[in-house]
Amino acid sequence: MHFETKGRLAIIPSLAASEERLIIVGDIHGDLYSFNTIKKLFIPDNDLLIFLGDYADRGPDSVEIVEGVQELIKSYPERIIPLKGNHECFTPEGEPIFSPCTLIEEVEVKRGNWSSYVEKLRKDFLDRLYLSAIIPEEVLFVHGGISGVIRGEEDLIKPNEFVEEDILWSDPYEVKGEYGNPRGAGVLFGPDISEEVTRRLNVKYIIRSHEPRKASSGPFIMHEGRIVTISSTRVYGGRSFVLILPFKDLPKGGNEIEKYVFFL
Repeated sequence: MHFETKGRLAIIPSLAASEERLIIVGDIHGDLYSFNTIKKLFIPDNDLLIFLGDYADRGPDSVEIVEGVQELIKSYPERIIPLKGNHECFTPEGEPIFSPCTLIEEVEVKRGNWSSYVEKLRKDFLDRLYLSAIIPEEVLFVHGGISGVIRGEEDLIKPNEFVEEDILWSDPYEVKGEYGNPRGAGVLFGPDISEEVTRRLNVKYIIRSHEPRKASSGPFIMHEGRIVTISSTRVYGGRSFVLILPFKDLPKGGNEIEKYVFFL
């Protein structure tokens, strides 16, 4: 399988006749058990592996997971699509744009000086992360969410700072419209927004992570199946899981997603 790269967007062919699988991973947040289980599931000759971001912080083994994902990218560059999460947001000086950031303390205990580590991390990992991925006419993958500033695919290919912030930080909401997000970044977006943005992007639904507690017992479906929230970490409680989608039988919408869940 080969996916196409256009700027910050990874474009995945639908491959309706293929026997290959798409494995979708939500927030991991330092959960090494879940990460190691995911690696055992991954068949490099058969699978495409998408990470939806938030690899580090909260859990105790963030260094091992960040470095493990880097190794997967290096070994299987045509099979790994790593997305950026809000926990991969740092200033040019290496300061986190979120709180708390437990990765820094963990790095200093396990690897030494954070300043030298983050410089290499940016080159080998952070700068290589996509902002979104898409299967045309099927599904969009993001870390957080969407907003009305997304007018079309070009905004995913060359996102401005407003698009990037909303993709990384936004959350779905059950009331129509857009509202300020209590996180202090991104928006709360209602069902009318998801309906309009999926129409503009010509996809049926969106798979995202960003709210592990919401998906603590399995996928959380909102907006009449247009928004699916997943979680691949146990650090917030609940069960971690991935989605395994066979290309020859892609779900037609979020309301069909339950049968594609694999608990870790």
